[in-house]
Amino acid sequence: MTGGFRTTCVSILLAVALSAWAGGDQASEGTGVGRRFPAERTTYIDSVTGEEVTTLTTSPARDDKIYQTHPNWTADGEHIVFTSDRTGSKQYFAVSTATGAITQLTDDSGPGNACLSRTKNQMFYSCGRAIWDLDINAVLRPGADASNHSHRRKVVDLPENTQLHGTLTVDSDGRTMYLSVQRGETWALLALDTERGEFRTIREVEFRVGHCQAHPTISGLIMYCWETGGDAPQRTWIVRADGSDNGPFYEETYDEWVTHEVWWGADKALFTIWPKNEEMLGKPHGIAWVALGDRSLHILDQKKYWHVGGDAAGEWAVGDTFDGQLFLVDARTGEARLLTQGHRPKGATVHPHPSFSPDGSSVLFCSERNGNWDVCLVPMR
Repeated sequence: MTGGFRTTCVSILLAVALSAWAGGDQASEGTGVGRRFPAERTTYIDSVTGEEVTTLTTSPARDDKIYQTHPNWTADGEHIVFTSDRTGSKQYFAVSTATGAITQLTDDSGPGNACLSRTKNQMFYSCGRAIWDLDINAVLRPGADASNHSHRRKVVDLPENTQLHGTLTVDSDGRTMYLSVQRGETWALLALDTERGEFRTIREVEFRVGHCQAHPTISGLIMYCWETGGDAPQRTWIVRADGSDNGPFYEETYDEWVTHEVWWGADKALFTIWPKNEEMLGKPHGIAWVALGDRSLHILDQKKYWHVGGDAAGEWAVGDTFDGQLFLVDARTGEARLLTQGHRPKGATVHPHPSFSPDGSSVLFCSERNGNWDVCLVPMR
């Protein structure tokens, strides 16, 4: 059997499975925005750690969580927002933390990156050249009619000759959005007043910008990265919303491969240092953090970590590995404990991207344990 024929067969079988799932016992109610799907969640006990893992999505679809640099829970903590292709194209959905019921939030042609507000049940997202403001409560309300599009408003279109690159991020004031863009051969950070629909330039830079992240509690403070798709000469950067204090956040000194940075508590940021060769295994690597005040480097745990997330209090970190393990790390002692495993079996393509719940009680991640991408939750004890 040729590779092309095999791929075609797999695609057909997946399409048939999705169709059968949607038309069978798991049939949904309604179409488009506001469409309801019954709860899919199941639980199992991790055979190695003994932890109870909840699989929130079990359809044959490709279900994926929001990146660990951004909120995954609605502001009231009652829903987790994720993406899925269960309706035939990638859209945003919300799963109830209480009941497991799933509600479709978007029905767009190629919705892009999204950012949940930390102050109200609101989601900003891009689609084409437009930026939208979605009222999640309006979609979740029983009997809501999304046909008149009253659940969302168009904030603005991107300026001419400007291409969005990477993530949207919302300031702790709940109103100002920051985004990285490309203008021809140049790159810039922009601020957007989401109420007025007005852009302004924060800073133009000489490299490709990515992972733009507003500080969760300090208004006007932004972390971003030099994005190369690999090992950047200087990965992490920081700037004020008025363009001041722009410069390296953690300044690299020994050719270390810094990646996957994320804010951690009020006064530090987490990232991983990948040991790219045998020489680097003998140098500081693994999960690290940098202090916002003096920019000092601290190593939490030295394993071959991939992504890292941190709780809001800055007391715990969670790191994933290429073989699908998640380790919980105590910030006070650096002690690492295996939380759950088995989420990237041979041939898996999923990225776990672990995130803590707002109250720090559980870790959300993506798993391919069951043969397709699922969104999972494990308690932090």
